[in-house]
Formats: sequence, C-alpha cells, structure tokens
Amino acid sequence: MTTRFARIAALSLGLFAAIGAEAAMACAGRPTVWDISLGAAVSDLPTGFGDYACGSNGGPPGRPLQGFGDYLQCNPDQRGWHEVYFRYDDEEEFVARALEQQRRIAMCEGTQVFGIPVVASVLLDEGGTVQGIRIVSDPRGTEPAQRDDHWALGNMLRRHFPGDWECSPLALGPGSTPVGSFQPDQECVLSADGVEMTIRQHYHHRIGQAFVDDFDVVQPGLFVSDAYFEMIRK
Repeated sequence: MTTRFARIAALSLGLFAAIGAEAAMACAGRPTVWDISLGAAVSDLPTGFGDYACGSNGGPPGRPLQGFGDYLQCNPDQRGWHEVYFRYDDEEEFVARALEQQRRIAMCEGTQVFGIPVVASVLLDEGGTVQGIRIVSDPRGTEPAQRDDHWALGNMLRRHFPGDWECSPLALGPGSTPVGSFQPDQECVLSADGVEMTIRQHYHHRIGQAFVDDFDVVQPGLFVSDAYFEMIRK
C-alpha cells in the first residue's frame, strides 16, 4: 500500500503549507468555526450557520434547534455545558456548482476544516457563555476508502496552534494493529493563556481488518481513521 501512504504524506504536506492561508482560502461570505470566540455571549455568535441541533460529542445531530439561542433545549454534559451542533451555510456552494466553478466548490463544499469534513459544535454554559468548541472528523457521505486522511486533521490542528503539546499514545484495542508504519493513535494536550486544547487521533485496523485479505483481494475501506479536537476555557 505504498501508493496510499505516499498520497497521505503528500496530502498532509500540502495542507500543512496551506494552514497559514486558511482564512484567505475560506469560502467568501460565510463564517467558520474559527469565528466563534471563547467567552463570547450566545447573543454575539455569528448568525450565518445552519442546521442547528443538539450535539452528541461528535456524533449525528440530535434535536433540531432554531439557532444557538435554543441551547437550553439540549441536555447538559457532566460539566453542565450544552452542546449545539451547526453546519456551514451551503448557499455559496450551490452557487458555485451552478456556475461550475470547481475551485470555489472545493472551498465552499460542506462543513470542512483544512479540507477534512467535520462535525462542528459549540459548548455553552447555563448562562449562555461559550466555554468551548468541538471539531470531529465526519465520516458521513464519504466512502470508507476516502477517509484514510481524516486522522491527519489532528496534525494540521497542532500546526495551526503551535506550542508545547504533550502527547501520549493511545492503547489499541485487542487485536487491533497499526496501519503500516503509521502509529498516530495518540492524545495531545496544550494548555496556555487560560485555554486547554485536546486532540485525539486514530488510524489503525480493527481485529480481522487488513487492506489485503489472505486471498490477495484488496479491501481498501477496512480501517479506522478519525480525529477529535476540543478547545475549552480553563
């Protein structure tokens, strides 16, 4: 699977180079998750998002909401915070598709961070103050074989927020194995200036999984590849 690893490496290097230009390359006319500030009041949050719903820690959206202001309709977590899921406005994407503007489609397609589809959510306390944001790679609508780069989102986020990240390996489950020489299963934490960021990455085969079976049949989608990011006030 040398070609697969080469493609991942090339993608990661290319996106690392683009991280500094994220804002410039963003889809014009719509806000992103980075426009949400920790400590902001719910009434001050950007209004250009859509598909609001109660969040599920990176999983599918729950109860539909009219906006961030309905956060109290979502059950609080163990910290007493309410998670509100949202998606980026898709109007610009539809316009780009109608005009067949491929570059603009790539920039405006779905809810993405550094080119990776994500589930984005904001964490609000009882009083409506933003205590955190959460970004989790989103497997929905993506063929399994095309998700092999989702773990690399964690690397890109560490580059986006440079600092003394403390990383420790995550134990693989029984029978799970790394993908080739890649061993990115880890949790990294960075605390600075009253903010704590946590990144968790996974890229491995579960028990019984492999890219090629015992009969040399290629199985390109049998792996786990994901990334989890949380930024909270401390």
